[in-house]
Amino acid sequence: AAAGAGVDLMVGGVTLGAAALVGAIAGGALSTARSYGGRLLGKFKGRRELTVDDAVLSLLALRQRHLLLALGVRGHAALHSIELTTPQDKTWRKGKIPEPLSRARAHPQWSTLNPQPKPNQAERQEAIDELADVVLQD
Repeated sequence: AAAGAGVDLMVGGVTLGAAALVGAIAGGALSTARSYGGRLLGKFKGRRELTVDDAVLSLLALRQRHLLLALGVRGHAALHSIELTTPQDKTWRKGKIPEPLSRARAHPQWSTLNPQPKPNQAERQEAIDELADVVLQD
């Protein structure tokens, strides 16, 4: 739209805003293609994009927290199995998911389960470290 408005200004308004309109349409189409293009291409290739609800992510993070705490107090030669009770932590059940987890959701390429993972990015490691701190907080 800005480029179209620039063209309108250069020709002295003779186009009556048509260039700005064309620019806005092109910008909107490009934005839509970026967000939905990958999904549409995946559909043609027989792939589906799966997402997980925030409540599921919260439950998984809470169970991970309980497992880490149980392993932390477990002895080196312990023979008994670990029994995890139903998590009762209210802070993970209410509200939004932590920011590092939300950031990780926006980057599916970070997952090593994907066909072309990119696990060696510094931003990914930073998000992992931040999330580990959040999970281990008492």
